[in-house]
Amino acid sequence: MQMFRRLAAVTGLLWLVMHAVPLAAQAPKASNTPLPKATAESVGMSTERLANLGEFFRREAQGNSAAGYSILVARHGKLVYSAAVGMQDRENAIPMTLETRFRIFSMTKPVTSVAVLMLYEEGKLQLDDPVARYLPEFADTRVFKSVDAAGNIETEALRRPITIRHLLTHTSGLGYGINYDRSSPLAKSWGEFNPYSGQSTAESIRQMAKLPLYFQPGSDWRYSYATDVLGHLVSVVSGQPFDQFLKTRLFAPLGMTHTGFHVQSSDLGRIAVPYRRNASGALERVDGPLGMPPTSPPAFLSGGAGLVSTAGDYLRFAQMLANGGQLDGRRYLAPQTIELMTSQQVPDTAMGKAYGDTWRGLGFGLGVSPVIDFRAVPQANRNGDYTWPGVLDTNWMVSPSTGVVAVVLAQVLRGPDGLENRTYQDMLYQVYQAIV
Repeated sequence: MQMFRRLAAVTGLLWLVMHAVPLAAQAPKASNTPLPKATAESVGMSTERLANLGEFFRREAQGNSAAGYSILVARHGKLVYSAAVGMQDRENAIPMTLETRFRIFSMTKPVTSVAVLMLYEEGKLQLDDPVARYLPEFADTRVFKSVDAAGNIETEALRRPITIRHLLTHTSGLGYGINYDRSSPLAKSWGEFNPYSGQSTAESIRQMAKLPLYFQPGSDWRYSYATDVLGHLVSVVSGQPFDQFLKTRLFAPLGMTHTGFHVQSSDLGRIAVPYRRNASGALERVDGPLGMPPTSPPAFLSGGAGLVSTAGDYLRFAQMLANGGQLDGRRYLAPQTIELMTSQQVPDTAMGKAYGDTWRGLGFGLGVSPVIDFRAVPQANRNGDYTWPGVLDTNWMVSPSTGVVAVVLAQVLRGPDGLENRTYQDMLYQVYQAIV
């Protein structure tokens, strides 16, 4: 999978620490013990091979693929391995821990999708409802048609409305930033659109609705701001600010106490520093807005990329999905809805067409990508496994057929254009080799 290839090479002093974190049986909602613990052998995994997993990522940190990693592995709802490897902040010699906060970017998308499906189960919306029923600014959105002799973009009217299902499956025709669209006539329009410039979420969505779609809704697949629209939709339909809906309906009951759109000032010392590759191939610190999450609620609550979280918090969310929509006796979604969410919803050729041949074994459901042909993907997988990672090398997996749930988080911008890293592949190899 090209999008998940390794970043390598870093210069300077690297202080590496391997933390074997005790797994207390009490307080399962604590970040470093998010699930009840068990021995590896009791759930069909190998203690020795799980230690190999930790050693692998320790070597990756030594080799400067990332400054550090936060790692959790569970099987059948039991936590069997946890480790924090390397550094949270290399320049200040702060070790990585399981309490470290990460900007999870597109790992926000499955969370937002669950919020939408909760409203769907309550009958407050239907998946094939036109989005314009709730967000009327999308009623008159135009669609790219051609470029005239003078270089002007020509558009046409919608032949069918954008639906909520189109947004969940990235088949709406919406676009993303300049890095995704450089060869398109729409590159300038979508590249210049900046929802993070200080305006409200509602205003950003109104501006987005004025941009031309890449294609008629439902006719193709393109990764996009669609999930950001869904976040605003949740707010409008529920009557609650999006961050409050997530907090009251998901984060608080799930015990995700370190997840949100900003961090408390008291937690600034627990934030993992993002890094990227410079011209010489070394990792360098990323400062500015990308490097530091907000310390107060942002104006734009990004349903596609806005959350900060920990490995333990996200493991609980993923385990809820793996359990068919429930955790610790509380139900969030029905099993049938989880099955719908994690099943193929787009043409089998969609992902391969978008990203290349190594993606042809992957599909897309309602906010996550399921494996539809394990023989056609480069990493260890089983059909039905699903995930959706984040651009700063945050990764997770749910494997329904094996009962494994895992989270491996780092903070490094993928590849020269932010599009390549191998950690996802490595996570799968290492998790599967530990199943005995």
